[in-house]
Amino acid sequence: MSDDKKPEGLTEQDPRYMFFTRREFVVGAVAGAAAGTVITGVAMKSGSNVPVKSEGVVSEKKIKVPSYIAVDYAKCSGCRNCEVECALFHDKQPDLYKSRIKTYYFNPPVDIPSLCAKCSDSPCIKACPEKVQALSKDKTTGAVLIDEKKCIGCWACSEACAKDRANVIRKSKDEKVAVGICDLCGGDPSCVKACREGALSIVPVYQDGKYFAAKPADIARAVAKNLYRV
Repeated sequence: MSDDKKPEGLTEQDPRYMFFTRREFVVGAVAGAAAGTVITGVAMKSGSNVPVKSEGVVSEKKIKVPSYIAVDYAKCSGCRNCEVECALFHDKQPDLYKSRIKTYYFNPPVDIPSLCAKCSDSPCIKACPEKVQALSKDKTTGAVLIDEKKCIGCWACSEACAKDRANVIRKSKDEKVAVGICDLCGGDPSCVKACREGALSIVPVYQDGKYFAAKPADIARAVAKNLYRV
């Protein structure tokens, strides 16, 4: 997907530009989109087109060590069950806007689930004003936690995430608090259990999470290039 193929006047952030439609088939994975590195749980052997999935294992027990949720893009069907279960777990209603995980659809057929990568340097936490301290990190799971009662809606965390990470933090509908920050459901992620395709798995953090925090459009571009040579 080169820039000269973009519809005139549209950008990757514009919903109309997200013209990748539903996935008919995806049989490969993705080379690193950001800094030529690994993207969220899927890697490529050096000098090879053969995808290699991370050695992540879905645990039926609560997370005991800092972890993140890896995505196998070859398995994602775009069903959005993960979004529904996330919303139900946190808010007891299927309001997908509040879901901590979002699935983006692109064309050629690619479905890209996107969620917090638990970056070890936590730019969102650092960006939160010192006098506010609405964000913190769970010492057991490594998840970023938000205290909505403290959040003042300054959007510093969202700007930090959007600058060079996954851009998962957004404004609530009433624009009073930040949403989209994955708390790993307290150590037992609902999205992982709900995924019928096994596309989501819990993986212990073994390197800086920022290397897995690529933007959905960047991941889609890398996947499409690998699969469809576009």
